[in-house]
Amino acid sequence: MIYRSKAPLRIGLAGGGTDVSPYCDLYGGAILNATISLYAYASIEILHTPQIVFEAADRREIATYDKSDVLPIDGQLDLATGAYNHIVKKYGSVPSGFKLTTFVDAPAGSGLGSSSTLMVAIIGAFAEWLHLPLGEYDIAHMAYEIEREELSMAGGKQDQYAATFGGVNFMEFYEGNRVIVNPLRIKQKFLFELENNLLLYFTSTSRLSSTIIEAQSENVKQKNEKSIEAMHQLKEQAN
Repeated sequence: MIYRSKAPLRIGLAGGGTDVSPYCDLYGGAILNATISLYAYASIEILHTPQIVFEAADRREIATYDKSDVLPIDGQLDLATGAYNHIVKKYGSVPSGFKLTTFVDAPAGSGLGSSSTLMVAIIGAFAEWLHLPLGEYDIAHMAYEIEREELSMAGGKQDQYAATFGGVNFMEFYEGNRVIVNPLRIKQKFLFELENNLLLYFTSTSRLSSTIIEAQSENVKQKNEKSIEAMHQLKEQAN
């Protein structure tokens, strides 16, 4: 038996960075984004052996473990391991060994929210297999919780919600991890026109978003007025 899931990558149109704490906790954040026809995929295949296998097909990486309720976070496909550990802790042991295979249409560091989108796809595959009672907000928040709190990966909140909800969204971010997703009902002719006037290039380079995000957060903590004002302007662009 195989259970499949996929989630769309996104482009940020305005407000990027205002979803990151502590800015959104202090001032509230706002982002306008849209998902695109590039995806992260996850599939779970049931095994008849007591093993857990994680394979990132696009990265040609594979990790194999004996079935256990807690797997080590060892630098090998930690997104898959983190998702598994969280789900087992919250919902109990999985009924059998399995193989989780993932693939992402864009490389890491491309600026399209690939890691968070992959996390959402992985959670989606587990939800299908285990019949987990998860709505869209639940999946997005779980992905955020695993990445940011349990795996200590620096970042904001927009990617998980964009990947879960899909479409064109205006998102609001407040203290206490409160997020409001406002799906925008845009006429198809305007979406076609936007699509016709956008080009997405891969320059064969990547950047580590965590370093940018850490600098943003530190500027807010240090009450750097110039940086905070720039964040205010980003939020105003989204509005």
